[in-house]
Amino acid sequence: RFDGHDVDQAQATMPMLVAVRMRPMWQKEADAGDFNTVRIVDGKVVIVIDPWYDPDLNKNREREKRYAFDMVFDENVGQDEVYQKTAHGLVSGILDGYNASVFAYGATGAGKTHTMLGSLDQPGVMVNTLHDMFMRMQTDEMFRDKKFKVTLSYLEIYNERINDLLQPSSTDLQLSEDPVRGMVVQGITEYGADSADEILELLHRGNLHRTVEPTAANQVSSRSHAVLQVTVEQAERTAHVTGNLRIGKLSMVDLAGSERASKTENRGDRLKEGANINRSLLALGNCITALAEGRRSHVPFRDSKMTRLLKDSLGGNCR
Repeated sequence: RFDGHDVDQAQATMPMLVAVRMRPMWQKEADAGDFNTVRIVDGKVVIVIDPWYDPDLNKNREREKRYAFDMVFDENVGQDEVYQKTAHGLVSGILDGYNASVFAYGATGAGKTHTMLGSLDQPGVMVNTLHDMFMRMQTDEMFRDKKFKVTLSYLEIYNERINDLLQPSSTDLQLSEDPVRGMVVQGITEYGADSADEILELLHRGNLHRTVEPTAANQVSSRSHAVLQVTVEQAERTAHVTGNLRIGKLSMVDLAGSERASKTENRGDRLKEGANINRSLLALGNCITALAEGRRSHVPFRDSKMTRLLKDSLGGNCR
């Protein structure tokens, strides 16, 4: 559920928003004579044109396929606009004690890490969300009598093993369920932060330890899912007032790219990594589908480490 800032009324009541971002062509694609076969209509519909369509040979085949989404961005849309129309609406919910998740999903080399992290001159969703969150805590009149405590952890899930990106010696960490805090990674490093810049410094440090390897599709392909979890505790600022403690958790996930071995030309360890990546992405898709269809009697969170970790950010107290 979104707070309604910069979104229309229909979006404000959505439990989930799905946006698609179209990447520009790579130079090697242009050099090979490839061309764009995707068209965007009304910022919500993607049309994929079959480049090999022949009306004489393919009488029972459609020339184009249409896919509808909540939002579609072309290659000219900047980082800030992507943030404003997607994750921006989650900030109020987090500060009010709700959980939320943001995922970047796509094929290897599609630009997921760029969209989530960005660069110094083009900050991504993670960076913009954190800046927005701290700015609201400090300047919003709603929170004048509140005090906040912000902690974060940054981890990767590589071949179904949880590794601490802020403490590289902590590997193969175990998951447990706490009745108050929800899913907890045992032994994970949790840092307190007073500003977005502190978190960005930790993000930069953690990314240096993330598992990346070259493939035919991407020279710096992420081989793990990176999960930044930011927990915000809200309490009354006045010392003698005992109020309710509100705890909101924001999980921002840069997923490893889905792969076809024939495209990435992976062998050995890279092939094993690709199989684990696809398996965990399938588990995530199954959980989201089960939640979307309302089959809450059984949602297969235990099918992967990532879905177990994000259990309380996908269902339950979640927007």
